[in-house]
Amino acid sequence: MANNQIEEEIEPRIIETLDDALEELSFDTNQQVRVLRTHDDREVIIIQPNAFTISRIYATGRPDGRRPQGFESYHSHLYEKLDTYERQNGSDEGFNMETEEWQTLFDECYDRYIRYLLFAGIKRWAEVKHDTDQNLGVADMAYKYASPEITWQIYQYKGYILMMNSIARAELALQINEHETARKEIDKGIQKIGKFCAECLREGYHEAENITRERYLQNLIEFRTDINSITNQSELEDNETSEVIIPEENETRYGAEDDEFLDELEILLQEMNSS
Repeated sequence: MANNQIEEEIEPRIIETLDDALEELSFDTNQQVRVLRTHDDREVIIIQPNAFTISRIYATGRPDGRRPQGFESYHSHLYEKLDTYERQNGSDEGFNMETEEWQTLFDECYDRYIRYLLFAGIKRWAEVKHDTDQNLGVADMAYKYASPEITWQIYQYKGYILMMNSIARAELALQINEHETARKEIDKGIQKIGKFCAECLREGYHEAENITRERYLQNLIEFRTDINSITNQSELEDNETSEVIIPEENETRYGAEDDEFLDELEILLQEMNSS
């Protein structure tokens, strides 16, 4: 039987503040994800899957809104540390970081992963591209400067990050009806994932290679097929009519239903809050 005894007291004003926030935001089943703007002009994504739960993610900088060491993110702080080392030593040879620094950086990457999953769900592909670019940069940084034991804590997920990055780039191209550009972005992603799979096999990470090949590589191949279908349909319509065809905004081509997306996001948010 679970131990539900109260272990510590909390100031009533804290609970009152939470109550006020829940009342102010007023749960709406038809609008469970909202984008708000603070007085200092920062965007905040509010996720409210039910009347009793609220999560917030900042749209820029760190997802939790903090500024470590005065920088936009811990990622920016450590890149400044690397730049300083290179200026002082003439190269990056010998650069290293403490295990705790890598772990803090990886934790930030996980929070960024939750954010770009959210952004993908609401079709903000520019932000998905930005966050996946940053996580890819961290993975490559670890591969270059950290020990294998530290590196593969994040590097094993590079195939997934590459997939999401390629999809984001392709979606941005599709938004402006650049089908050929979208196809090229997917082709580049397929090549990069193939190279990553070879790295996994070469270094003995067979499970990471298998998951990447069977899931993420296959997803991009299917995505490319869908792009071809869209392109062929568009060309057919152009041949049948001289009218300008305007693509629907926010057309959903890929991904789960909205409620499934919210369920998955809520699980991830709970994991982040408990870690």
